[in-house]
Amino acid sequence: MIIEKAYAKVNLFINVVGARRDGYHDLEMINAKVDLYDTVKIENLDHPGIVIIKSNDLFLSNQNNLVIESARYMIKQYAPDKGVTVTIDKIIPFGAGLAGNSVDAAAIIRGIDKLYKLNLSLEEMQRLGIKFGADIPYCLIDKPALVEGIGNKVTPLDIDLSECKVLLVNPREYTSTEDVFTLGDRFGFNNVDVKPIKKAIQKKDIDSFIKNIHNSLQHLAIDNNKKVKDAYEHIVEKLGDEGLAMTGSGSTLIKVFKGDNEKINAFVKENKSKYFIDIYNFL
Repeated sequence: MIIEKAYAKVNLFINVVGARRDGYHDLEMINAKVDLYDTVKIENLDHPGIVIIKSNDLFLSNQNNLVIESARYMIKQYAPDKGVTVTIDKIIPFGAGLAGNSVDAAAIIRGIDKLYKLNLSLEEMQRLGIKFGADIPYCLIDKPALVEGIGNKVTPLDIDLSECKVLLVNPREYTSTEDVFTLGDRFGFNNVDVKPIKKAIQKKDIDSFIKNIHNSLQHLAIDNNKKVKDAYEHIVEKLGDEGLAMTGSGSTLIKVFKGDNEKINAFVKENKSKYFIDIYNFL
């Protein structure tokens, strides 16, 4: 049996560079992982070609999603005489901009590689992952990275985020990635210059890095979802907007800050019943 931790992904910067003819969008992102994770257990099954997904999440138990499709492909392509049972203890909220399904799929790819000693390179696993989801190539690593193209170009970054923490606030609301991008294609994306945050990374200037956190999808999701908008305005009112951004296409909001912060700690305690909320460390 192989056990993998599927760590949640957060976007610390997103620009939508342009739309493509294949329906995807070219992106410019800075991603990181936090210590919120699903637990993925992978066991050999003595039934060739069979893949069984068990989970406390009904969507994952439904046999029609990128998680099971990536597992089926791995077995068919690399271990056709084998089968697997995958058990996922789901903690990461669904449809929250945290790449929950993609990190699970990435964990399965890594886990099957280990279980059957396939010795696939990271690049091979990333080429496989992009077939099933644009986030999967990044989700195969557990460090900050610049991610470009449709998610297929991943460049690890030399930045130490150990002195930072991230407040994660999910208003228990689902937002559709497709809907947000459709709105962006129609009304425009709020892109900004990526150079300042890249310069902050090069200089290892964490204060400047936090000030330049940005998501060009944020206004689209906030303006079209009252619960997300209310959560955003609540955070701004109580904690300010520095280091605050949406991750992915929502609905989760993150606020990056340095050290311990009594005001943020109190905010978490006060809103445990209202939001999926907590403070996490970066990997």
